[in-house]
Amino acid sequence: MLCWAAWPAAPAAAAYPGKNGRILYSVSSTASKGILYVRTPGATELRGVHALPGARGATFSPQGRRIAFTARGDIWISEADGADRRRLTTTATPESEPTWSPAGDALAFAAGRAGQRAIFRIPAAGGTAAQLAANPSDDHAPTWSAQGRIAFVRHTHRGDDLYVADATTGALTRLTRSRTDEAAPAWSPDSARLAFTRRRGAATDLYVMGADGHRVRRLTRGQRVAAPAWSPDGRRIAFVMRVRGRDQLFVVRPDGRRLAQLTRSRSVPAEPDWEPTGFDPVVAAAGDIACEPSDPFWNGGRGSAGRCQQLATSNVLLGMDLAGVLVLGDVQYDDATLPKFLAGFDPSWGRLRSLLHPVPGNHDYRVPGAAGYFDYFNGVGRPDGPAGRRDQGWYSFDIGAWHVVALNSECSEPRSNPQTAACAAGSAQETWLRADLAAHPRTCTLAFWHHPLASSGIEAGNAAMDALYQALYDYNVDLLLTGHDHGYERFAPLAPGLVPDPARGIRQFLVGTGGKSLQRPRIATVGSELRGAAYGVVRLTLHPGSYDWTFMPAAGWQLADSGTSPCH
Repeated sequence: MLCWAAWPAAPAAAAYPGKNGRILYSVSSTASKGILYVRTPGATELRGVHALPGARGATFSPQGRRIAFTARGDIWISEADGADRRRLTTTATPESEPTWSPAGDALAFAAGRAGQRAIFRIPAAGGTAAQLAANPSDDHAPTWSAQGRIAFVRHTHRGDDLYVADATTGALTRLTRSRTDEAAPAWSPDSARLAFTRRRGAATDLYVMGADGHRVRRLTRGQRVAAPAWSPDGRRIAFVMRVRGRDQLFVVRPDGRRLAQLTRSRSVPAEPDWEPTGFDPVVAAAGDIACEPSDPFWNGGRGSAGRCQQLATSNVLLGMDLAGVLVLGDVQYDDATLPKFLAGFDPSWGRLRSLLHPVPGNHDYRVPGAAGYFDYFNGVGRPDGPAGRRDQGWYSFDIGAWHVVALNSECSEPRSNPQTAACAAGSAQETWLRADLAAHPRTCTLAFWHHPLASSGIEAGNAAMDALYQALYDYNVDLLLTGHDHGYERFAPLAPGLVPDPARGIRQFLVGTGGKSLQRPRIATVGSELRGAAYGVVRLTLHPGSYDWTFMPAAGWQLADSGTSPCH
C-alpha cells in the first residue's frame, strides 16, 4: 500500500441526482450463505442477491448498477443482481467499509485491524491502493461525497471524531470535537449534510449536521441506532434501531419527523444502503479486442510495445456503471478457438460477462462456423443464446427507450461462413432486419456489426452491407457502430451511397480500439468528422430522444471526442 497521492478531481454533481429505489441490507440468518436482501420501502416483497458467505457492508454504485461489499477480509464488486462477482483487494490485511467515488471509477475502504486502521483508495478495476492520509491511530468508516470529499472517523485522545479529506489535495478538516464518540458518517446526495451517530452512555442516537460541522440536529433520543443511509432524493434516512431487544430497519426525515419502521423481522437486518435509480442507461462499445497468449506482445495478458491492450480497455469498462457492452467483432485473435477465448478474452472483457452483447468478426470465423465464438457466448454446443443462433449471428434487444440490433457482417466471406453468406436485399438477414425494425418502432434505434460501411483506414468501403444499411435508413435508425479497422472514427449522418444527410442520415462510429493493435488512418473518406488511433471504448448515454457520446481512452492513451445529438 502507498502513502497519500493526489487524486483526480471529482466531477460536480447535481443535488439529489437519483430517484429512490430499493434498500439493500444483510441479515444474520443468511449471512453464512452469503445472501443480501433488497426491498422496496413500503412493500413486503424481498429479493435475494447472492454475494459470498459473511458478506456485509454492501453499498450501491452511483447509478445503482453495481454493489461493493466485504467478504473473507477483502472488498468485492458485482453487478447489482450478483453477476460478474470479482475480488477487488487481495492483501493479507483485513479490509472493510467500501464506499464508491462519485464517478464510480474507484472505491475507498478501511484496511487494518480495529485500532490500527487506515483509509485507502483503489480503482474499481483493481490495482494499487493509495492511502488517504497519515493516520496517527485509527481511521475508518469512509464515505465519499458527490463533490469529491471523503468523511471518515478518526480515533483521537478525546475519542472518535469525524474528519473530512479533500479527494484532490488530501487536505484534512476536523468536523467534531465532542467528548462523545461519533460513528457511521453518511453524505446526503447533494453533499450539503452528513448523517452520523453519536454515543452518550448506553444510548447511540442519530444526528444530522452541515458539511462544515455546524447546524447539528439530533433525530432520535435515547435509542440504539446504527448505519444511516440517505435516500437518493435526499428526503429520508434509513437506519438500524433496536426495538424490544432486536434490530430493525427504520426511515426518518432529516428533520426527525415521520419515523417509520420498515422491518419486523427476527433476522436482525444490518447496514442498509439505498439504491439510486432513474438514470438513462449507459453502454460502451469497441471491437478488435483480445490477443492470444502465443502472441509475442502478450506479456502475461498486460500487453507490450503498444499492443495486446485488452486488459487496459476492459479496465475502462470496469470504471463505469454500464447497462451493456457492445462487442464489435474480432473478439479473439488470431483464430477464435474456445481455449483462446478462455485464455485471452475471458480474463479481461469477460469480467463483464453478463453485460456483453457481441457480434462476430472475420477472425472469429477463422474457426469454421465461428464455433469458439458461439461456444463462449452461448455455451458449448448450444444452438442459441446471447450471441444469437449459430446459423445466423444476429438478434435484437432493448436498452431503456432504445431498440438495439446486432447484425452479422461476415457475408463478405462466404467460404468461411456459408450459413450467413447473403446480406443482400431479400436475404434471410435483411428480411429479418426489416421485420424486426417494423415490429419495434422507437424514437431511437442503434445497430452494430463488425465491418464498417466506410472508413478512412484499411476498408474504404463495404458495398456488401449496402442492403442492410438501406434497411436501417428506411426505418430511421440513428446510430451504427462498427469495428474491423483498428482505429477510431466518427462520421456525420449519411444516407445510403455515403451521401451526407443531416436530417435522416445514420451516424457511424468506427471503434476498432479494443486492444489488439492500432492502425493509423489513411485518406479521409466522405463524411469523416474525426479520426484517431488510441485504445479505448466509446461511451454512449442513451436518452429517450437523444444520445451523448464520449471516447474513453485506456490508461496512457489520449484521444478526445464527445458530443450529443437528437434522434430522428
